[in-house]
This record gives sequence, structure tokens and C-alpha cells, in this order.
Amino acid sequence: MSKPRISFLSEDEIEAIHNASLEVLERTGIKVMSDKALDILRKAGAKVDYEGNHATIPRQLVEEALKMAPKTIKYCARNPKYDFVLNKQEPHFCAIGGPPFILDWETGKRRYSTSEDLARCSVIADYLDHVHLIWPLGAAMDTPAPMRYIVDMYTGLGNSEKHFEGDSTSAKEAQYQIEIAAAIVGGREKLRERPIISMVICTISPLRYDKGMTEASIELGKAGIPVVIMPMPMTGETGPVTLAGTMVVNNVEFLGGLVIQEFASPGAPVVYSATGGTVDFKTGSAISSPESSLMHLGFSQLAHYYDLPSEIEVTGDNTAKLLDTQAGYERATTILTHILTNPDIALGPGVLETARITSPEALVIDNEIIDYALRFAQGFEVNNATLAVDVIDKVGPGGIFLGEKHTLEHFRERWMSRLSNIDSFETWEKKGSKSIDEVAKEKVKEILATHKVEPIPEDVEKEISQILKRAEAELLKIS
Repeated sequence: MSKPRISFLSEDEIEAIHNASLEVLERTGIKVMSDKALDILRKAGAKVDYEGNHATIPRQLVEEALKMAPKTIKYCARNPKYDFVLNKQEPHFCAIGGPPFILDWETGKRRYSTSEDLARCSVIADYLDHVHLIWPLGAAMDTPAPMRYIVDMYTGLGNSEKHFEGDSTSAKEAQYQIEIAAAIVGGREKLRERPIISMVICTISPLRYDKGMTEASIELGKAGIPVVIMPMPMTGETGPVTLAGTMVVNNVEFLGGLVIQEFASPGAPVVYSATGGTVDFKTGSAISSPESSLMHLGFSQLAHYYDLPSEIEVTGDNTAKLLDTQAGYERATTILTHILTNPDIALGPGVLETARITSPEALVIDNEIIDYALRFAQGFEVNNATLAVDVIDKVGPGGIFLGEKHTLEHFRERWMSRLSNIDSFETWEKKGSKSIDEVAKEKVKEILATHKVEPIPEDVEKEISQILKRAEAELLKIS
């Protein structure tokens, strides 16, 4: 079957970005705010300056780390039917986590999100067939900051049976997250076998690694939890103004993090990620642009070049504030083009305003766009059956194919809308003349009223409750 695919950077260009990245690691180096991570780098053979929190990394260490990193990763879920493998064969979709605001589907107003919003959005994501893993849609802004990511994780796992992707900002936080996930699956060894969580660890562009997140990633790697190393350079601000230069910064930050992870725990599961962005130079604000999409298409190619699992942003840089025409064209163009590069995880459904607003209706609409895009990406077959010469000959000039057996055998191959309105104007009017956002709002209400998620067993809930109490006592005291 012929499938449409995008691969626009040449092999020489990809290798040029790779070699430039190695040169930066070896000559310019990285700033690492964790002595623990610097110890790991020094023992591996990097040149380390503890006083300046600085390290330069020889290219052979990068090459060794790339050899140690797993080329496939299994993402498990509370319900095994939602397990999947990152093996570069098909894309899986994840909504961007952590927007501080939500577009309230009842009032239409933007407001701070709460743990209740997070729970409801997790139920919606659990229902939607093209959302394969859940990075909390929103944030528990009503929870004290030191406990927020732990509560986000617990709320997401409790309201969805799918794989959970979250954030971890310190070693202590990571330890409690590991403990909660282990309680759900039946112990730490079971969790290593069946990682029902993964964590996003962000670098600080350009070329800087936070102490808390870096040490969290080391703890997670030791426990066998997949770590998504996610740089976020912005062209002209925290990365060079050129797209290739910003790609180099992103790639350097990923490779530096990979070296830390692999030499801390050889074989630690690591996912290549990128959320490089572009800015409005009049204001400095992040914007949606063709250049941002081009970079992310290139990052997908880099991940394939390294033969690593990948998580690439597809819609997070959209700048629409409402579910309007702008939101539609930004999302449709980016989802469709990025599917054609075949990332393991496509990140972004369900958000507005450059990932500052969660929108349940947008998530439902994105699920429809993804369904369309996946059909497009399948392409079509050219063979004797599909060429249909005998059928054309039978029907002949002026005939009709509707009643033919060939039509009955193949008509289900056609994509069918599940949300978009394809009725005639008159039929659409009779049904209430509803816009797509009104249809999506009704779907959100229907899902919340009818979809039931299998709860965490009561005895496990009690165990988690005790873990949360210990976490509160320690982390809130520390803060």
C-alpha cells in the first residue's frame, strides 16, 4: 500500500545537525545544577567544573549513550488493553499537560483549572479512542505547589485506565510518584515490568539542566520509568534565530540529558522529545507559525536517525484563544502534516493559546481531526481489485456503481465523520443549525454523564492515601 510520508531534510542535513550538536557538547558544554549529575558525567569521562556547574561531553560518550538507550519502549496502562509499544510503527496521541487555565465548557470563560477539572478531562480522554495516554489536561491549581504534580498523577490515574504521563520536579517528588504507581500495579518490580507512568523532564534552554528535574529523572531511570527529555528552545530568544540553529540547541539538550540518564542507569528508557517554538519579535510571545511546524518535522527525522522512541509536539503552539476558524486551521494543518512523519507520540490535542488553556471541546474536535488524518496517512492500494477494470466494464458508459457487489465490498474503506456535520443544509437546519463547538460541547456532557472508568481498588486507595499523607508532611514542610 502506498502511504504518504514527509521527509524533507536530507541525510546530509540530518548528519550536519547531529555533528553540530556533538561539537557544541564537546566545545561549549552544558550547565548542570546537580552535583549528583555532574558526578555521573565525571565518572563517565566528561570534563566537569563543579564550581561553575559546567560539563563538556566528548562525542564518544554520546555514542555510547545512544547504544545503551532502548530502541523500543512498552507503555503500559492500568487496563492492559490500553498497553502499546513505541516502536516507530504508528503514532499515539497525548494531550499537552499542565495548562494553568481551562476554557469552562459551561460558561465559555477562561479560568484557573482545578483538580476537579483535571478529573473530568481525564474521563473524557479515557473515552476518546485516539487519545492513547494522558498528560493531565490542566493542572490542580487548587493544590499546594509542592504536591501539585503528585495530585495530578493520582487524579489522572484514578479517572482513566490509560497510561499516564506527568511531570516530576525533584527526587523526592519522583520517589512518591514511583511509590503510588507501584502500589497500583503491585510492587516496584511489577512497575518495572509494566510502567503505567512516564515522566516529562524539561531542560532550560539554552543548554541548562535544573537540579530538581535532573535528579528526578535519575530516580525515575533507576526505577525503569520512561523519561521524556523535552527541551523547549525559542527561536531568537533561548535558541538562535535560525531554525537549524534552534534545532541544534534542542538536540544538544536532549543528548546531554540522554548521557546523564544512560550512565546513571544503563538501558534506562528515554524518549526523544522536542517542543521548539517561534516568537512574535514585536512582543516576545510564542506564536504558531509554519517555521515551528517545520522544526518539529525535522525533530521527527532526528529521532528516526537515532532510532529512538519519540514524542513530538503537533498542536501545542496554536495561538487561538477560542474554538474558532483559526483554531481549526491551525490544528488541522499541524496534526495532518506531523502524522506523516510518524512520531511515536504526537503531543498537543486539547489545548489553546500555546498550551496555556485546556479545552475539553477542543480535545473532542481534535479526536475527529486525528481520525481524518489517520485515514489520510493510510494511503490506498493499487491492485487488480481496486483498479476495478472488470466492474467498470460491467457498468459501462452512463451506468451506476452503487448497487454493485464491488461497492458493497469496499465502501467501508471510506472515512466516515463521527462529529463533523456532512448533512445537506436543509437537514442541518432541521437538526438545530449547530456549530462544531456546540456539537463538541454536547459530546463532552454526554461523555461525562455516561462514561464510567474502572476505579482503583479500595485497598490500593487506602495505601495511596497513606502515601499522600506522608508526601504532604514532608514536601509541604520542606516548602
